[in-house]
Amino acid sequence: MTTFRARTAQRVLAAYETIFATSALVGGVCLIAGAPGFQLPTDVLAPFGLSTWVLPGAALIVAIGGSLAWAASAAWRGDRNAPGFGYAASVVLAGWLAIQFAVLGFREPVQWLTLGLLCVLVLLTRFVQRAVRR
Repeated sequence: MTTFRARTAQRVLAAYETIFATSALVGGVCLIAGAPGFQLPTDVLAPFGLSTWVLPGAALIVAIGGSLAWAASAAWRGDRNAPGFGYAASVVLAGWLAIQFAVLGFREPVQWLTLGLLCVLVLLTRFVQRAVRR
């Protein structure tokens, strides 16, 4: 990584991934704690043998927060493979959303917001990938 443009692009991606990972952590904690706005019906969990949102909250923290934090750390370090980590986190998030849409349907505004944020993540990752190649 030698160019100023590439390094700046990676820092923008790293900041975005860091904020996104932090929001996954907060969302997971709120699901576990049953915070206002995060009190979802537990009847949708019955097919999975769950009666609380604790396990899905923990999975949100580990799977989404973890993959985004991993990608962010690569971008903060200036790793040339940071775009690959960004794409991997995007795939994990897309899978998470697919499961959410299958289980909950298209009913929560946060699902649509997260889908939009996923699109931004993919676009930023692509921008960094192009900047690193130059």
